[in-house]
Amino acid sequence: MSINGLSPLALLFFALGVTCGIISSYIACQEIGEVNRKLPEGKQFAYYGFYPGKMQKIKQEYKRLYPNGRMETLRVAFVIAFFVFLALALVDIRFLK
Repeated sequence: MSINGLSPLALLFFALGVTCGIISSYIACQEIGEVNRKLPEGKQFAYYGFYPGKMQKIKQEYKRLYPNGRMETLRVAFVIAFFVFLALALVDIRFLK
């Protein structure tokens, strides 16, 4: 059985990847909130626009303010899982070989 030519396994991998992406975005927003709580108003980060340079600055500030914090590690784990699941979905539909 397939939906629009996609196998159930590809759909499962895709759904898991999207779920990991949503969770990593949620954790990033939580991380920004934690960092902003300890920064003065003029130096706080906006909650929108996740690009590599901004995420690097947030990571540095988070590690500086919370040296034993695990939120950054958890966010990175979900980002990696996002890419792995999407790659598995692409392999299953034979887009990547």
